[in-house]
Amino acid sequence: MSIPGLGQLAAEPAASDNKTITLQPYWEWRFSVTRNASVTVRLLSGTANREGTELALNRAYKFSNTKSFIYTLQGCTLEITGSCENRVAEYATPEESPLLTYVNMHFALQEERRKVESNAARGAQGPRVMICGRENSGKTNLARMLVGWATRMGSQPLMANLDPNEGLLSLPGTLSAAVYGTLMDVEEPAGGFGIGSTPSSGPSAVPVKVPVVYYYGREKVEDDVAHWKDLTRKLASSVRAKLNKDKDVRASGAVIDAPSFGEGKEGLDLLQFAITEFSVNIVIVLGSPQLSEDLQRRLADEKTPLGEPIYVVPLERSDGVAERDGQFMRATRDAAIKEFFFGDAKRTLSPSTQSVGFDDVAIFKSPDESEAYEEQPVLEAADISAEMSHWTFAVMNASVNDPPETIRQAPVIGFIAIADVDEDRRRLKVLSPTSGRLGNQPLVWGRWPEPYINLLG
Repeated sequence: MSIPGLGQLAAEPAASDNKTITLQPYWEWRFSVTRNASVTVRLLSGTANREGTELALNRAYKFSNTKSFIYTLQGCTLEITGSCENRVAEYATPEESPLLTYVNMHFALQEERRKVESNAARGAQGPRVMICGRENSGKTNLARMLVGWATRMGSQPLMANLDPNEGLLSLPGTLSAAVYGTLMDVEEPAGGFGIGSTPSSGPSAVPVKVPVVYYYGREKVEDDVAHWKDLTRKLASSVRAKLNKDKDVRASGAVIDAPSFGEGKEGLDLLQFAITEFSVNIVIVLGSPQLSEDLQRRLADEKTPLGEPIYVVPLERSDGVAERDGQFMRATRDAAIKEFFFGDAKRTLSPSTQSVGFDDVAIFKSPDESEAYEEQPVLEAADISAEMSHWTFAVMNASVNDPPETIRQAPVIGFIAIADVDEDRRRLKVLSPTSGRLGNQPLVWGRWPEPYINLLG
């Protein structure tokens, strides 16, 4: 039975038969599907949502390799087919559900957007919201819900990701941002990379988003703080330019998904750095009273460049947030890389396989970890070797003749993978989403994510 206020039921064992479940308002159906299994969900009646995007009535949605939940604000009936661990989170009243506070936050943000739209004062901007919290606090889920709800009400918010371990419309190891003027794909992995919603690797079932992407090439911010700050500064500049240029985006504002930092001054310093760079005026802290108090003290006397106070809003962490261990995250990254080149169950892509001479490409490598803490880390030309096999490489929007630091901070225009290195013949087997030549674009070899073994099978 459920425990009022906690919204938990004992997990049901994986089941492969069909079943129908009915959810009351503000209840959730939480599920976990492995990479080698799948579950199909069909909305039979009522309304239901996943990460802010509404499910269509009587349409089958297929999920694999994800830990997620489907919720309803008005009540619904779902048909479930397939194998997954799942449970229903019940709440005696809507007030006991964290979803209610999230919905209230959404309407408060929409009211701020409405004020900006009706405000003739030049330079007014919609809310710039940064979501903070500890690891596995549900930051990315909340960011996507707020953006999804805003989009459904006609807004065009800009969403940015500063956590290289999460990814947004790009491969892992990147920082990115994009305008969301259209709906999201319900079937994307929860908090996942969303490759299918971009124009980079083929047609999409939903309108595509065109992100600006910067390549970090490491797993954690702490692995190279100086470089992360450089790229955060560059991404924030791109975001400000978009807000200034497009009046609809300016009125809608931005939602920024911040990395999770450990306790201590360094993490607070980095959060404050990002808050300043993005001119954030609302900081949402999920499930961490201590972090909320620390940020309130730091930001009490701070104002944005527009003269706005900075509000820190603590929100309850949902007890249904899934714990994502290393094995699950590795499987998610592998799936994103494979999808980028080969597509998924909804669309099959045919990447180009090219044989390229060593002298026809310019590859640069990120500093080793021991060098990453230097004040001026150097991007060095890399000697091609068999060690590069099965790694993905970022194709930079720069020239091979540019200074290394210019290359390192340039936006990404795509990714390739090196399938094989023939040192005797000095040839590379390169896997690319398109058949075009690499030309004068430099490639950057990061330190993370790990090589994808057997990408060509």
